[in-house]
Amino acid sequence: MELSKSEFYLVRELHEAGVLQDVKTHLIDQEQGAIIVTCSDGDQFYDIFSQHVAWQAGQRPNNPRVHVLANHGGPFAYAPCSPIHRVRHTDKVLVPQIADARAMKGINTVVLHGHAKCGAANLTNTSIEQCIALQMRAKATIKKLNHGIVVVPFFQVDYGAWKNGEKHSYFFSRPEWEIWACKHGIPSIA
Repeated sequence: MELSKSEFYLVRELHEAGVLQDVKTHLIDQEQGAIIVTCSDGDQFYDIFSQHVAWQAGQRPNNPRVHVLANHGGPFAYAPCSPIHRVRHTDKVLVPQIADARAMKGINTVVLHGHAKCGAANLTNTSIEQCIALQMRAKATIKKLNHGIVVVPFFQVDYGAWKNGEKHSYFFSRPEWEIWACKHGIPSIA
């Protein structure tokens, strides 16, 4: 899916506002690996998966450990009442998978790695702003139900024709998001 002109400028605005920040992999504890919750989009998955393998190189140079939980909409579907899945309470099916993965693999770092433009979000007319809010709600839900877990939100942007096919993943900051969202009349995630 291609970003529209307004979506391209929105992503640029979010980056300039500090909501979307360059990833500093050394700040993420991946010594035991990471559970990656992402979209199953075949056009984006390889890029996202490859980045996580590369990002673990500093902490796991010879043995990356990327445990993937992929579904349409990725982390957006893990939020309570998410419009991404038309089946009610999908989050109640997906969120326990994180606890299962954690128990099976002994990994305490979960990376929620959404992307724009997401086809599942597009099917339900869910905007990029709404996707970010959903991902933050998913983070809060996952942390509430999994004591001691670390949840890190990432967001990949496929710039398509806007930047010669470039894809870039960002960390996104909840404090900066809350400031930006408040300025733009978007309700708090709390």
